[in-house]
Amino acid sequence: MKKVTFLLTTLLVGGMMLTGCKKDNPQPTPTPTPTPTAYTVVYKVGNSLNNSVLSPCFKLEVTYLDANGQAVTESNITPPWEKSIEVTLPFHAKMDGTFSYNEAELPETVVYGRRFGIGGGNGSSINVNMTGAFSSSSKETFLNLVAEHPDRLRFSTEKDF
Repeated sequence: MKKVTFLLTTLLVGGMMLTGCKKDNPQPTPTPTPTPTAYTVVYKVGNSLNNSVLSPCFKLEVTYLDANGQAVTESNITPPWEKSIEVTLPFHAKMDGTFSYNEAELPETVVYGRRFGIGGGNGSSINVNMTGAFSSSSKETFLNLVAEHPDRLRFSTEKDF
């Protein structure tokens, strides 16, 4: 009888142990969604470098990406030009530009080139690292150079924020 009671008690305790365990099914911790970060992006085209100032006969056409990532084109601009937009990070900024001129308005000594950059920042200071250079030459030399290398008056740059 002791054997039967011991066997029944063992089976009863073992059964209770198996049915008493509940599976751990913890709810996954939700990953917090990062709050969008506001940021100021600045597109900039300058008209001077050191002591050189772009001849005033040049006009600029520039295409840049707005806060929604859509291309916006502005034409017939007299440099310098700057555009600040508020974006949400991450943001891909892109700017393309072309300088044009009226040959009849070219001075005898032409100062030409390009100076451009994309910058950004939060707060009171914004850095725009400018790229490019200016050259000075006679009207005839300038016209020959541009005829051979029209890309000298075009630029393109992009930056991820």
